[in-house]
This record gives sequence, structure tokens and C-alpha cells, in this order.
Amino acid sequence: MLAAAGGHTEVVHFLCESDPSSILRQDARGRDAIMEASLAGHDTVVQILLTYAPGGAAAALAHADADGNTALHFASSNGHLLVLRTLLAAGADASRKNVWNWTAEAYSATVAAEVYLKTLVAEVERRKQAGKEEGVKGGAAGAAVKLVEGGG
Repeated sequence: MLAAAGGHTEVVHFLCESDPSSILRQDARGRDAIMEASLAGHDTVVQILLTYAPGGAAAALAHADADGNTALHFASSNGHLLVLRTLLAAGADASRKNVWNWTAEAYSATVAAEVYLKTLVAEVERRKQAGKEEGVKGGAAGAAVKLVEGGG
């Protein structure tokens, strides 16, 4: 947690490879390393932690502290836009509320951060919907053809 909060990328990477179970260990407030890195705005550290998180990134992002705050709440409350993007791309639930019934959006540090978060959430929802529609059309999953005109 200290390495994550301090943004010590190399140390976090070493610890993740040596003992991935340490990623989800919680302190007395219920915070884990992902929450600490999100709070401090260390996007690269967050990416490393999510890569090595036992059970996968989405499961790790479902964890909350004693007040019900998730990593997304912490990133939003401090205006860390890159971390917000990383967390949402990894499957963070933007509609999750803490014990005071507040979402990460409600905790946004600035109006700009709130607008950015809303835009990211809308984009994630559009992509999910597009994926569902593509699946319904009956195409082979993962198959794609790109047509390129001209060339030589």
C-alpha cells in the first residue's frame, strides 16, 4: 500500500510478481493498494495492480473501504482523470454508492472532472450496447475485416 500510494512503480511491480495476494490486503479503514494508488493519482501503478489482481481487475474493483468508497470514488474525489479512464476501462461500476448513498460522480473534485466522468461512463455504456448489438447480428465473435482502398 505504501509503494502504491507513493507511486513507486518498480517496487509495486516487484511486489505484484512476488506476492499478488498483497494487492487486495486491507488496512484498518478497509483500503487496499488499488484504492491508495487511485487516491494519489498514480495511473501506471493502478494498471500494474489491476493486471496482477487475484480474481481479475473487475473483482478487485468491486472492493470498497469501510465507508463504501471504491477506487473510482477516490480517483474522482481527487480529480485524477487518467485513473478514472483506467478504472472504467477495467470494469469499475460508476453507479456504485457508498454508505452515504453517493456515487463517484457525486464526489467529483471539479466540474470538469464530473463532466469527464459522465462522458467516460456514457462511452462505456455505448460500447457495451454496441457489443450486444453486434452479438445479436450473428457475426463471429472477434472476427473482423477491414477494407482498405488504394495502396500498392
